[in-house]
Amino acid sequence: MKFKEILIKAMRISLIPSIEWKVIRGEQETPKELMWHFAFPIILFSAVGRDIGLFFVAKEVLGYSLNLAVLLVFNLVSWVVIPYLLIIFASYMLNLTLPRLGIETDYMRLLKLVVYTFTPLFIVTFFVYLHPLLRILIPIGIYVFIAYTLYVFWYGLQELFDITLEKKLRFIVITIAVGFVIIFLAQHIYGLLLGWVMPGMEAYVK
Repeated sequence: MKFKEILIKAMRISLIPSIEWKVIRGEQETPKELMWHFAFPIILFSAVGRDIGLFFVAKEVLGYSLNLAVLLVFNLVSWVVIPYLLIIFASYMLNLTLPRLGIETDYMRLLKLVVYTFTPLFIVTFFVYLHPLLRILIPIGIYVFIAYTLYVFWYGLQELFDITLEKKLRFIVITIAVGFVIIFLAQHIYGLLLGWVMPGMEAYVK
């Protein structure tokens, strides 16, 4: 899949989820294909936005130096590897947890749900972190964005899982809890690694 096609698909799931989830439901692909052909490029796209924004902040502190180059490479690799692994971890945890609550599922459907629900987050992250001044949008829009993410998630749940309303509510509660844990872990792991690689830079990287 070419990057233009990936971006169009990402924009469709972000803007018209009620239509795109119907397409996704019928797609036949393996977890490896989904993660490599779609999730990886979108995560990389998001990480590049973070790296550009970090450049504007860090060059004022580090100047044009080797430390700046190391920081940018570390930041880029971190925000590719950490979300990639956490998506797999979240899908795996949901696949273990949900059957115990009487919700029959499979790993591939859950992986689709997690990857495509987080896609709008990766798209927005690219633009919000592109320049330090744009980060003022984070506290302003966080509640709106959470609501919109649930909106995308709900359509995915409707299309991928034929379950009762009671089970859907359980599904939502468990998935939201796992989602918040994943976001917290991503930030925490990144902060720990940054403190180890370049002590003192945590104050400038948020």
